Amino acid sequence: MRDDVGVRGLRGALTPLAGALVVGGALWLAITPAASTVRLTSEATRGVTLQTMRPSPTSDVDPTLANAVDASLARRGVAIRTNNLAMFLQDVAPALRARQTQQFLNLRAVGVSVTYRRAEPWQNLRGQTGTFRVSMRYVLHGSRLDQAATDVGYTYAFRKGRLWMTSDRALDQAIGSNRQPWDFGPIAVLRRPNIVVIVNQGQLAKARSLADETVAAAKRVRKTWPGQLQIVPYVVALREPQVLTEIPPTLPGAEPAQVRAMVSPAIGSIQPAGGWVVIRQTTMSPAQLNHVLLHLLPVRLGDGAPRWLAEGMAQYAEIQALPAAERAAKRRELTKQELTQLTRLPADEAFVADPSVEGASVGGAGAKRARDALSLRAVEQLIAKAGVKQVTEYYRQVARRGYNDAARDRLMQEYTGFTQARLVESVRGSSS
Repeated sequence: MRDDVGVRGLRGALTPLAGALVVGGALWLAITPAASTVRLTSEATRGVTLQTMRPSPTSDVDPTLANAVDASLARRGVAIRTNNLAMFLQDVAPALRARQTQQFLNLRAVGVSVTYRRAEPWQNLRGQTGTFRVSMRYVLHGSRLDQAATDVGYTYAFRKGRLWMTSDRALDQAIGSNRQPWDFGPIAVLRRPNIVVIVNQGQLAKARSLADETVAAAKRVRKTWPGQLQIVPYVVALREPQVLTEIPPTLPGAEPAQVRAMVSPAIGSIQPAGGWVVIRQTTMSPAQLNHVLLHLLPVRLGDGAPRWLAEGMAQYAEIQALPAAERAAKRRELTKQELTQLTRLPADEAFVADPSVEGASVGGAGAKRARDALSLRAVEQLIAKAGVKQVTEYYRQVARRGYNDAARDRLMQEYTGFTQARLVESVRGSSS
């Protein structure tokens, strides 16, 4: 996907030590007084302009280093777009080139347009050496998704008058960087009009199977959910367990698959640009695929829905793919005693996997079973009394507008006729 922003706003963007001259559509940039002039084409300013990447206003970054890093980052994005490995590695220290070469090949295989924006300096600033948090902003080709972003941490230094990227792992622990699908490799990518699957190299047969199964699951899910899912699901099935682990999971615990957000770079936005479906085990059953695809809805619609509703909808989609006997057994997981003692629907905190979060569910498998079964029973009661169309419309609205309990209750009553208290009473009175 091409970014058609032209060269603009260059005046005043560079200090005298790193001057620029636009001649014949090309930007000539001297990154350091001692270095040779580097030809940086006007393409380098598309999407990441030097004007928007000024040195820190607090003067905690050497201006020469800042401008040189900005130019290097701009060049890096151009290299990916133009399939120019030599340009991508131009400022990379020899010790990093093998890993950076693999990342370049992976990015090209996934199919992305990338721009890099220098953010705040992080540590070890000593004149012309610095570690920076860098916002890596990407658009997945053909996905019809908006721009997403992830953070990386790069260390740069001048050596003998020449800029080098000396580390690409300095902030792995601090910001959880280098956990995206292209950070592991080599990878293989299967691309179809309605799905993309990313696997380790040599596993295309696995990718084809996952693609077929996911497309079939999406057709089943749409019978439950009469609306669009993410138009092109991105399924990541790498053997490395650390892939996409830096973002809090939509699904807690050791799930067979999880949905991870493609974070939006828009200031103040809480709406992700899209979602990755991350397969965490060797095989996935049709029921499990149904479940995880429903968890793409918070990505597309918003994350304002109560967690019991999001999980209940996913559980409801899951049991549609089960044989009748298993479906009935799933519905009987709540005991009569648990139903009799029911006083409220599960709070959002009950779905948090991190026990450090106050109020989080830490009761183990039994607590999770009861929570999930109650969520399913609540959704089934809503569907039985109000119908699938009204319940899915309630989900659609509350996902976008459920910013507090009062809004959630008002929307539930508007679209289903229930209040939470009435729904609890209805669930308690239902037969097991």
